[in-house]
Amino acid sequence: MPRPSRTRRPALRVESLEGRTLLSGFAIEPPHGAGVRAAILARVHRPRFSLNFNRAGETAILNAMLGGAGHEFVALALREVRNPLGVAAGFANHTITQYTVRGIVVKQINLQSGYTGAPHDALALNIGGAVVLKGKKIELGAIVRGPFTTTPFATDIVFALNRGAGARLGPYYASRPGITPDALVTVSIGPYGQNNSATITDLTTGTTTPISSPVISVQGPTVRILLNASQLPSDGFPFKHYTFAVWSETQPNAPIQDVGSFVPEDSMVPIGIEMNLRPTL
Repeated sequence: MPRPSRTRRPALRVESLEGRTLLSGFAIEPPHGAGVRAAILARVHRPRFSLNFNRAGETAILNAMLGGAGHEFVALALREVRNPLGVAAGFANHTITQYTVRGIVVKQINLQSGYTGAPHDALALNIGGAVVLKGKKIELGAIVRGPFTTTPFATDIVFALNRGAGARLGPYYASRPGITPDALVTVSIGPYGQNNSATITDLTTGTTTPISSPVISVQGPTVRILLNASQLPSDGFPFKHYTFAVWSETQPNAPIQDVGSFVPEDSMVPIGIEMNLRPTL
């Protein structure tokens, strides 16, 4: 469940030992060997969890922790997570498989039980997030197990949002009754992370609107998109009460058997508020 923010906000700084401990908990192995490993998840089984994570995923999270792409989510996590070392230990000893705070979800990597396709890195979600930044911008982001830039097929990452009408519309997938969006932001990532595009689908009206590509960022296993609040108008909730979930799929509007993984597994999480940061892609 989301936790209340601290009165005193910590500086965006990570000690080396704490960083290594956090990484060990967030499903990451130390790098071994040079080069990029193949995109096939040879050791990820459905629906069991795995602690395997490749070098690209580790690099993406380290980069964000040091102020690079996605650092907004690191700042949010430092504010929201009260006991990061305890959480990391829980992931390491398998007593925690998913951890949720306002704006961020981290889970051990798996493929959902209904998926029937080939197990690929780009479909295995590890982290999902949604945060409101300065200028009424909303940044949506996700990290998968391995880089999109070495994946020879297209992948969709879908950010599902509930702006207030989700309960009336009901579950998007019958097997996930806790995921009730009324809008979808779909980032379509082309083969090898190129020719990317995105759309916003309003599920209350059935309309789909294309999004310009400059607001899409795909770097290794990390995908982010930056939107204006006006592109996601309320359907009953104040903006700060919007909730989100993320899933991966092999084709647009995929049936459940073509959905690789969900984060969270079966719920929606309140978006994060971090108005002191400027959005960057």
